[in-house]
Amino acid sequence: MSGRGRGRNIPIDESSPDSNASIAQLLRLLVEQQGRGNGQSSSSRGPNNDDPQERFRRQKPREFSGTTDPFVAESWIKSMEVIFEYLQTPDLERSRCAIYMLRDDAMLWYSSTRRRRLNEEKSAVEKIKKQ
Repeated sequence: MSGRGRGRNIPIDESSPDSNASIAQLLRLLVEQQGRGNGQSSSSRGPNNDDPQERFRRQKPREFSGTTDPFVAESWIKSMEVIFEYLQTPDLERSRCAIYMLRDDAMLWYSSTRRRRLNEEKSAVEKIKKQ
């Protein structure tokens, strides 16, 4: 064991390089959902009983620090989905809440992927403007 963990005494399993693709695919969905809702914001009001993010935090969701074990990643996703279904959370809020729970390697991956996608979109827009 490498001494790193998810913060809840669940070690990161660094076994299968192929599982990285599965985890990346699952997290890529978060990036896509977040990208679609870029201009909208529900956080302009303070936290209250109707605030979806506050209601989500009260459920005490697990953090996700990243792993190479697809079963650990899938377990985290399923635990998040249970909360989202219970709260009847809309898709945009689901991605925001999930991103809020990313830590360590998972947050680094998300940040770099989001930055890369934004740069690609910016390049595509510039290319269209030049035509």
